[in-house]
Amino acid sequence: MNAGGTDDRASSDARASSEEDVRELVRSIHQDRQAAKDKESRESWTRYVSLMIVALAVATGIGALKAGSFSSRVMLAQSQASDTWAFYQAKSIKQRLAEIEARQATGEQAAEAVADATRYRAEEKDLQTKAERLETARDAAALHGPPLAFAIAALQISIALASVCLITKRRAMWAASAVLGTVGVGYLLFGLYFV
Repeated sequence: MNAGGTDDRASSDARASSEEDVRELVRSIHQDRQAAKDKESRESWTRYVSLMIVALAVATGIGALKAGSFSSRVMLAQSQASDTWAFYQAKSIKQRLAEIEARQATGEQAAEAVADATRYRAEEKDLQTKAERLETARDAAALHGPPLAFAIAALQISIALASVCLITKRRAMWAASAVLGTVGVGYLLFGLYFV
């Protein structure tokens, strides 16, 4: 009997040990899940940081596209103005030559030279007006460049700060990034609509 009682006790001890191992495993799983939930609730604000990074990246992309567009307008208007001024100079030279010819010629040749000089003078005024209009358009497009450049730089720095914030988990960096991002968006709006 002694042998049978020992077996029952060993079997009972093994079951108790096994049940204790299962309880310990369940307790460990529960603690891990609870720790994960706690960590997630502590770091849930990082979702907002990620969304802010996306919004800042979109704003930066829009700003870069618009800055490129204004830069192209500046270059095109400058090129057209330069061409128009060159054409103006050519007309001016032709006018001077026609005036010299009118002084030296007589009769019908002199009358044609005077008509040519008058025509060149009128064409010069039209070309001057056109060139000045193109220069005004160039200058207006160029005004957008500095605020847009500042906006893009501020937005890029803001994105970098927010990215570092996600790594270091420091809310102060998020606040700094948000402030700089707001400044960048303000300059972006100013550069696009209020210049």
